[in-house]
Amino acid sequence: MSRRILLFLSLLFLAVATSTPIRAATPICHSTPHNYCQYHGMVKSIYVNSGNIILLYFDTPLHINSASSVGFNVSFGEAAAIYINDNPEFANLFYSTALAAQASNQPVTIQMRGEHSGYLKIDRIWLSKQ
Repeated sequence: MSRRILLFLSLLFLAVATSTPIRAATPICHSTPHNYCQYHGMVKSIYVNSGNIILLYFDTPLHINSASSVGFNVSFGEAAAIYINDNPEFANLFYSTALAAQASNQPVTIQMRGEHSGYLKIDRIWLSKQ
């Protein structure tokens, strides 16, 4: 193969590898003294309603059986929730962090303990550089 073709194929591979969106792992639940579920991936979308609930939608849904295996009774695996009235300051910080991650196309890690309205209840978020 000529050098030009090898260079072209190398550049093509690099372009495809760097332009492919990050695919998240399925949220995983852990049985510990303080059971929790964790998601690491992209913020697919964020939803806020007048009932004071924020939903963060996962890139890859949670298997509901995983949550029930650690004692969480959830009905919906595609998102996790925050009830704004529980902790308005945290809700504001969470929302701004999730928006920053979405705008910069960076993955987030969130942990969830408990449930709210059929969704896992988010209690922490962090943003790591890719």
